[in-house]
Amino acid sequence: MFRRDFLRTVLAGSAAGLALNSGMTSADTAVPLSPSSTADGKIWFDFEKLPLEGRAWENEERLRPYDRFPKRWMEKIPGGVRGNALHSAGMAAHFKTNSRQIWIRYENTRANLSMWHMAQVGVSGFDLYCRDEKGTWRYVNAVQKGKKAEVLIGTGIPDDGKEREYIMYFPLYNGVVKAEIGVTEGSSFSIVPVTKKPILFYGTSICHGACASRPGMPHPAILSRRLDIPHWNFGFSGCGKMEEVMADAFAELDPCVYVLDCLPNMQPILVTERAFNFVKRLREKRPDTPIILVEDRRFPVSWINEERQNYHNANHAAMKKEYQRMLDAGIQGLSYIEGDILLPPDGEGTVDNSHPNDYGFYWQANAMEPVMRKVLGL
Repeated sequence: MFRRDFLRTVLAGSAAGLALNSGMTSADTAVPLSPSSTADGKIWFDFEKLPLEGRAWENEERLRPYDRFPKRWMEKIPGGVRGNALHSAGMAAHFKTNSRQIWIRYENTRANLSMWHMAQVGVSGFDLYCRDEKGTWRYVNAVQKGKKAEVLIGTGIPDDGKEREYIMYFPLYNGVVKAEIGVTEGSSFSIVPVTKKPILFYGTSICHGACASRPGMPHPAILSRRLDIPHWNFGFSGCGKMEEVMADAFAELDPCVYVLDCLPNMQPILVTERAFNFVKRLREKRPDTPIILVEDRRFPVSWINEERQNYHNANHAAMKKEYQRMLDAGIQGLSYIEGDILLPPDGEGTVDNSHPNDYGFYWQANAMEPVMRKVLGL
């Protein structure tokens, strides 16, 4: 059993606002730490004991430290969601250091490190970004060297004593038993605390991250970097189905926006049964938080496969009907993204006609970004 009593940030502002504490910025509020261990000229920091971006219900008891739900919700959510919740998708270590080298020492929960359609680094690896002098997040390196390893993930960093800001994404489709970041002994190290309400993404295997080449490439992570807002990834492979219990769980959290992207796992009958009630239930408990509904992407093969084309047409029509029903019922704060803009028209945006490759995720982020900026007033 695990329980953490981390430094809490006091909420300020309206429920729909971005800021947790309006006078704070990440650059000004990094929290210096004592290392968990020191060995071989490296100091190590264990994220089981430290705040981790993207880990919702951060201070609650968990069955395992990197589960996406706390223990009390793991006992209530559907079985398929529970299995997927063991994966650390969306979690990230957000820190500052002046070290010339950065290591990751980790252990995955599963020895099966890849899938037939998804690379080992994306499924089970760690992915490092650094903020440049203009404030833009830039890719540094990604690693995966087996179920258990100690790996140099950042090297060749200028020896100028300058503290740099990093974010390191955790595995998308594997769990984590242990994760420690190492820096050169004598270097600074501090956690960058969350000062903005996260974006909550709820969806399917696509939201979960299939089939990105590395953990920083699914559209939730891309949008999080572009908008400079943390995110919670609640994508569950094959299990994004809008059950009422999921609405109840998410209503406990206080995101800046809900992005509901479950249509790839829902046929028209299920959309009619659940979509309206899910949104109504969420809105009753979170009256001011914006909600974005996202249609199903269309399989690239649909141009020549009439059956697949008809399937997507029916799904889109069902969701549009429920969206109109929500508007007619007076549910406020809703936005809608159509599915036909989520993947590139050249048909090159997926691995398997369904799950995006990096190009597809980049396209999907481009489709969602303008709507999210408008909703959030950015």
